[in-house]
Amino acid sequence: MIDSKYITHQREPFYEIVNKYLREDSIVLDIGAGDGSFSKYFNRDDFYLFDGNISNINILKNKFKYVYYGKLPRLPFEDNFFDIIHCSHVIEHLNPHELYETLIEIDRCLKNDGYIIISTPLLWNGFYGDLSHVKPYNPEVLLKYFSNFLGNTLTREHISKNYIKKELIYRYREVDLLENLYNTKNNFLIFLIFKTLNFLYKLGLRKYIKSGYTLVIQKQNNI
Repeated sequence: MIDSKYITHQREPFYEIVNKYLREDSIVLDIGAGDGSFSKYFNRDDFYLFDGNISNINILKNKFKYVYYGKLPRLPFEDNFFDIIHCSHVIEHLNPHELYETLIEIDRCLKNDGYIIISTPLLWNGFYGDLSHVKPYNPEVLLKYFSNFLGNTLTREHISKNYIKKELIYRYREVDLLENLYNTKNNFLIFLIFKTLNFLYKLGLRKYIKSGYTLVIQKQNNI
């Protein structure tokens, strides 16, 4: 059963997932902070905000304490510093090499028992409508490099084997039930199918596809 709050393009329901892992004294990094919406959602001005857009940085500095400009994969922070590293709608803008190096940096900066929380879109028919999108990454890719998930068939070395999956929650979008019929030339067939689907729609029939996800993994000490 799909939870209706995850049938959305909004980010707030996925921010809420973080709440169960967040403590008052948590040291939190938000990679790709944008306009600071993640910090605003929790009404916190003490999150560390990292962004590669200088215009965003200038705005963030007027509202938040800890704002850092930089370009991935490098993160300008100490080892084992953060309790939570949050990264929303960033990794799809990276090529595989950049992503791999970024994940190494994230692992370096995260404390033992800390959480990595990544939200990103999956491939759907609107994914490449954004020219800055490079590639969608399935959650299995991340799990593979951070744990023994799906064995050891890797083209690169493990980043770590010390993470466990805590949650994997998908984002959904509703699909037009007629989208595959628009190129059909048989108008009578379209009419019959349309009437049938319209009736079923009124009865509550819907079709959804997974359009993204939020993955939460926790760093363990010497699993």
